[in-house]
Amino acid sequence: MKFRFENLDSIRTFAFLSTFLAHAFHAETDAVVNNKGFQDLLEIREAFGFGVPVFFVLSGFLISYLMLKEQETNAKFNLGNFYIRRILRIWPVYFIVLLVGFVIFPIIRTAYLDGGYMETANWLNYVLFLSNFDQISAGVLPYGVGLGPTWSVSVEEQFYLVWPLFILMFKRRKFIYPVLISLVFSLVFTSVFNFEGKHTIYCMTYLSVGALFAYLSYYYNDFILKITRVNSAFFIGNVLLMFFLMYSSMIYKLPFIFILIIALLIGYGIVYQCYSGRFQMKKIPFFERLGKYTYGLYLYHVICSAIVHISFTEIFQIDESMLNVIVIKPVICLVLSIIVSVISYKYIESFFLNLKKRFSP
Repeated sequence: MKFRFENLDSIRTFAFLSTFLAHAFHAETDAVVNNKGFQDLLEIREAFGFGVPVFFVLSGFLISYLMLKEQETNAKFNLGNFYIRRILRIWPVYFIVLLVGFVIFPIIRTAYLDGGYMETANWLNYVLFLSNFDQISAGVLPYGVGLGPTWSVSVEEQFYLVWPLFILMFKRRKFIYPVLISLVFSLVFTSVFNFEGKHTIYCMTYLSVGALFAYLSYYYNDFILKITRVNSAFFIGNVLLMFFLMYSSMIYKLPFIFILIIALLIGYGIVYQCYSGRFQMKKIPFFERLGKYTYGLYLYHVICSAIVHISFTEIFQIDESMLNVIVIKPVICLVLSIIVSVISYKYIESFFLNLKKRFSP
């Protein structure tokens, strides 16, 4: 079974760049931190907090669609092969990042950068893909460079562990039951217990909405075609509304129901790109080419940012300025992240991706 949606690589690039912009600007000197322009920039960047939600909705959509297709095409779903494929795709880069955060960075920091080291993160939780709960419990980001973004990978691994079991229990069209139950469960429990954004139950809203759009795309494709084959202005308005609601939810702490609306807007944007044939992001060459490297980009960009920041402040002792903070360092970091991710993909990830093909249906 060979199958590939158009435009998903471009959507991944879009999601990564939004995450990158949300993390890109860091300052320590009072002159920059207290600058009104810098303060305004920090507020504006809240609108770019939709990167991880896009990744979640996209994962829920793609994984669910491929599971449904495998079940229908092969008359069964191979659970073991599914887990092997996920391991081969996720684990190599993930554990490289853990090696950097828990081993390499502490050695360099202590020996060469004249800084002490006191880690708040529990390494075992990270190895077991429970880093989201570890970060919730600690209440602060890990000290180890690159460990912060692993929380979302942990959420996805927890999702991958459980989600395919549902398709074995609820075959074909009955798969809608766990999708809707998971969505309602996430909405109700998050509202009642006020789970924060890194909690798996909170994130299940995004993942379940992605699965819902996958179900509709597979079994009610005529409906999806009808709602996506509209004027391009509708898609642009959808994206702008998503920006606005994400910004509002970050600044004004909107009720959780608005997270559902954001998830639905993201889901609609994904199927629009897959089915409409209009305003396709893949027509932007940079977006399409960078898409296959986005997993590495997402996990490596914080490490690259730390390298750039340490180089400026501690090695070359370059004075911090607005130009450095908002232009020079982010651009260098993005370029370095791309270089590292391309090398990682070519020499590490590709080996495991080729192995992964052996376990594909």
